[in-house]
Amino acid sequence: MPPRAPALSPEERRAALVDVTLPLLREHGPSVTTRQVAEAAGIAEGTVFRAFGSKDELVQACVAAVFDSAPAVAELRTIDPSLTLDERLTSGVAILLRHVESIVGLISVLHHAGSPAGGPVAHDAKRHQRPSDPEVDAAFLDLIGDDAAALRKPASDVVALLQLLTLSSVHPLMSTGRLDAADIVDVVLDGTRKKA
Repeated sequence: MPPRAPALSPEERRAALVDVTLPLLREHGPSVTTRQVAEAAGIAEGTVFRAFGSKDELVQACVAAVFDSAPAVAELRTIDPSLTLDERLTSGVAILLRHVESIVGLISVLHHAGSPAGGPVAHDAKRHQRPSDPEVDAAFLDLIGDDAAALRKPASDVVALLQLLTLSSVHPLMSTGRLDAADIVDVVLDGTRKKA
């Protein structure tokens, strides 16, 4: 018998189950079982159903967690403001790349595994999608800061270009190929910085 899991609040238990389920979803797609989740979490299968009413509810919570930009925004806010603009934005784009890769990776696995297009997972993903995340935008605008004066385009346009290249770099349907954070920043800043 596996060791007894520590006592957690309902919110902590739900968060712990999401953390355990995400790698299983990436490996097994929507065919992951609550038994696999329970075994990975070291709990009884019934505990999964006490935390989440159904497997679909657990999968939807995983999708919501992946789309949640709060951890990425918190990490963006830790970037050293004394770095150069190029260094700050490269650090920021690296964080954004990881966040977007996580989203695209999970949604691709769920989609390719046959999760129905109109099913609860797809519906939940559509609910979380938005053209831009105001918190992420604000964090990037803060990273640009006073260096906005050195740009030919408004800082908000530069942020939009960074995000566009980041998404196209990791999206499986784009043919741009994988760009790293420094490449993305170089392309955007070389095209938007005022000429000396």
